[in-house]
Amino acid sequence: MPLLLNKQIDQHSAYAVWNIQETFLELLYLSPEPFPAELNPIRQAEWIVGRILIKSLCEKFNIPFEGISKKDSGKPYLAGQDAHISISHSFPIAAAMIHLQKPCGIDMERPRDKLIHVQMKYLHQSEMKYQNDLKKLCAIWCSKEVIYKIFGRNFLSLKDEVKLSFESDSLIKGEILKSGYESTHAISYEWVKEYLLAFGT
Repeated sequence: MPLLLNKQIDQHSAYAVWNIQETFLELLYLSPEPFPAELNPIRQAEWIVGRILIKSLCEKFNIPFEGISKKDSGKPYLAGQDAHISISHSFPIAAAMIHLQKPCGIDMERPRDKLIHVQMKYLHQSEMKYQNDLKKLCAIWCSKEVIYKIFGRNFLSLKDEVKLSFESDSLIKGEILKSGYESTHAISYEWVKEYLLAFGT
């Protein structure tokens, strides 16, 4: 099985990354849950692998896997459990994270020209110095997606209500500026092959 990473972050959290190379029939055999038949083949593969990863992370912490459900906001959660989870897909790569105590987020993305084309839609005023820097834009995009997943609500403006600053080559400070929901988050990021992986709580 092409599991690229299975990493313990600390005593309460871990993440895992999978490079999807299996045929659909092979994934179907591995699936811990019946899959939604209406999804296209790529989405079916991502759906199955996301659950394989979450199940493996549950096993790491001796948590029974009883399936994944979604809140009204679309945020996934473990059925029957209090642990927090997050899933990301960028075919053929999929990633998942679990945290026993806090809402968490994980995201993966390749540096693509699209990130430059739409940069004015997600760059905060303080981040404008990173315009057209594709690697920085990829880190910013992924980190804002992580914060959006942590926030777990229906609307958060990535441009106006999320502000980032690079603390080091592997750490970003993220701030939610939304009135009534102000908070600060530490987002770790690293390169996995040609993908940028970001995660945090």
